[in-house]
Amino acid sequence: MSQSPIASTARLPNVHAIGFTGDVHLGDEAMCRGAIDQFLRDKRAVAGRTVYGVSSIVAGASAVFAESCVALGVPLRVLLPVPRELLLKGYSSRERERFEHLIQRALSVETISGEDSADEQHYECGLQIVQQCQELLAVWDGRRPQDMSGPGDIVEFAKQIGRPVSWIHRDTGAVQELQRQSEQRPIYERELDFLNQLPPVGTAVDAADGPKGLAESWLAKLDANATQLAPEVRRLAALPIVFTALAAFVTAQEGRQGAQHSIVSSGVWSAAGAVLGTTAAVLPAVLRLAKRQALWVRVRTAAEVTRSVLALWDTPIRYQVVGQEILPELSGMVRTLDLLKAQAVGVSRVGLGEFRERYVEARLLDQKRYFSKQSELSAEMGRRYRLFSKVCTVSAILLSVWMFGSRTLMKVSYQVSGGAWLSMVSSALFQLATVAGALLVVNECERRERRYQEIHLSLANWEVELRAFRTWPPVIEVVNKIERALLVELLEWRSLLQNMKMPRN
Repeated sequence: MSQSPIASTARLPNVHAIGFTGDVHLGDEAMCRGAIDQFLRDKRAVAGRTVYGVSSIVAGASAVFAESCVALGVPLRVLLPVPRELLLKGYSSRERERFEHLIQRALSVETISGEDSADEQHYECGLQIVQQCQELLAVWDGRRPQDMSGPGDIVEFAKQIGRPVSWIHRDTGAVQELQRQSEQRPIYERELDFLNQLPPVGTAVDAADGPKGLAESWLAKLDANATQLAPEVRRLAALPIVFTALAAFVTAQEGRQGAQHSIVSSGVWSAAGAVLGTTAAVLPAVLRLAKRQALWVRVRTAAEVTRSVLALWDTPIRYQVVGQEILPELSGMVRTLDLLKAQAVGVSRVGLGEFRERYVEARLLDQKRYFSKQSELSAEMGRRYRLFSKVCTVSAILLSVWMFGSRTLMKVSYQVSGGAWLSMVSSALFQLATVAGALLVVNECERRERRYQEIHLSLANWEVELRAFRTWPPVIEVVNKIERALLVELLEWRSLLQNMKMPRN
């Protein structure tokens, strides 16, 4: 999954999505427009974040909100309850012109439609707006209508799931906060701050222009930092094991030779054993192994989620491999990347066939090669550790048997120092076998080999499916399976590290 480290100083802005719901009929449209404009200006004035709107476009308040976004230069994402052809039925020519003008200036247009009634489709669209925003603005008279498609029901849903809600009264223009935002900065903003502060690593390169160029440069920075952290964690994790084995070996020698050496010599062995044992005990804390592992998981997860976003960059619909419910701390990063993708929609479009071929060549086949290679490396590493452990164990047993037999059966008399050194060698071989076995466990050679083989086989099967499909829905479904499979290993690590309370800023 990793590439050659390259230095990137890319930073992603924190984004703040403002959802909107409102009445179809407005008493004083100019007054409501002024109140909406002022609300958007106030939100945009908050330093350190980019504001964008999420709204439907139907007659009335939502069209006014969309026009305010366009006039103020606030990016707009449009969600429609039904396809535009159905929505425009019954509209006057002026309303149609107004609708098309806003659609053309929206960053993205997504249709939320199904087999439900018109009221239910509008209601579902309102719920989707709430789920895709971080704050809801409502313009209505404050009353709950009989049907389920009114803004009152959308506001109630937003309050139930904890979204901040601001209300502009459609008749008086009064602004009221129905549910305040927490004083504490959200976890997704703090996590994006942490990722933005990661240093550039490796050789400097020029970042490409445009939204996709920024996303690729962002991936390069995350990837380089994660690659730098990962090898250190496994190598450093072996040091406490080695020092523990050395401490046990030295302490054993002090016990064997204490009666045969001077008090000073025994004291040296004892002191050496104590120093090595203490070193083994404090090394994990000094090296901050737990924190290094947690940091690696944080950065690598962000990198792989970004890689998945880029792999799906050319799909014609808004699509997320992992949602906020799975990685809440990365929801801010994903939301920013989604906004960048929406900004790039008009820059380049690719057809299904071209997307499929690009994805297979640049993503799927690359990952097949990666997991095949990693499976072979894990298998080879496991073989080496097992062979080394077996050789040391067999050698130690043979040496011990030979020493015992020569002393008891053959009546061979060793010099005191010679016998001590042979005993020391035997003990050292047993300790080396133990260290090799421990490193086999620490590096998870067998588990990684099996896991990599499983993923490689799944990728091969999905490649056949992907090449066979000729329409977007099944292609997206297969791509979804692939991307989730590539992320599952990291999600498992992340789940395990939750109990360690991953370090925060």
